[in-house]
Amino acid sequence: MEITFEQLKAFQATAETLSFSKAAERIFRTQSAVSIQIARLEDAVGQKLFQRTTKQIELTEAGDILLRYANQMKALLEQAGQEMTDLEKMARGRLTICTSDTTACYQLPGIIQEYQAKYPGIEIIVRNATSLKTIDLVMDNQVDLGIATLKYLKPPLVAVPLFYRSDVTICHPHHPLAAKRMVYLKDLEAYNCVLLDRKCSSRRILDEACGAAGVTLSISMELSSIEVVKNFVSINSGISVVPESSVKREVAENTLASLKIKDLQDADPIKMGVIYKKDRYLSLAARSFLNMLEANFRPTSRLSD
Repeated sequence: MEITFEQLKAFQATAETLSFSKAAERIFRTQSAVSIQIARLEDAVGQKLFQRTTKQIELTEAGDILLRYANQMKALLEQAGQEMTDLEKMARGRLTICTSDTTACYQLPGIIQEYQAKYPGIEIIVRNATSLKTIDLVMDNQVDLGIATLKYLKPPLVAVPLFYRSDVTICHPHHPLAAKRMVYLKDLEAYNCVLLDRKCSSRRILDEACGAAGVTLSISMELSSIEVVKNFVSINSGISVVPESSVKREVAENTLASLKIKDLQDADPIKMGVIYKKDRYLSLAARSFLNMLEANFRPTSRLSD
């Protein structure tokens, strides 16, 4: 069965007007041209599409069926046209994202590189802030998208979960704890700790877990950068608790040892996700980046609400 767009165009116009003459006017063809296209379409499908009388025409059952699919095809073509128009709009623009240093350093580089290759005209601005600050910036319409710990969300925000975060203890490879595969928070009390400062969600989560476990850590330093924390731990100046994603390279190179924390594993998993304000217009650039984030994380760590 071979059907042309010209035939469908004539058919839809006739079905909607129930008049060959009005259909001809609508699609800027002669009435005879419309009649010819309808006749060819009926030959192609092997069914009569219209009941003809001297005064009017009406759709047959076959005509009703074909009209339903023709309308679907028309909608798909219109959607394709809109998407192609949007691609032209993606020739230039700006996308502002806010997230923590950890996510920016260890989760986003490959995704941003992929996005820039696909949409080279879009300027991407990445702002670094804690999860709480990221949430505030999204709430204040200062950024398009945020990536944050979903534990501290506020109601007017929409959240799309992306991955679970897992915090681990790190120490020097020759540290007494390095021989263990898993520790309890209680085990950390005997050692000096080099921790992120209290503004970071990682530290907030750790403090809450220690409070629940009745653990008091001995803190020798508080720092604002995971990279600095890792440097101090790598020279055996203390132990720390950091996101597991931030130390994969050092653990592989054996410059740091990583240990699971039983207390944290037994607690509810911590979701990380992309957030945006519910009543804020989400630009095409932002929607495209959101889609790319979902596509990159879904294969390995799809989350449910």
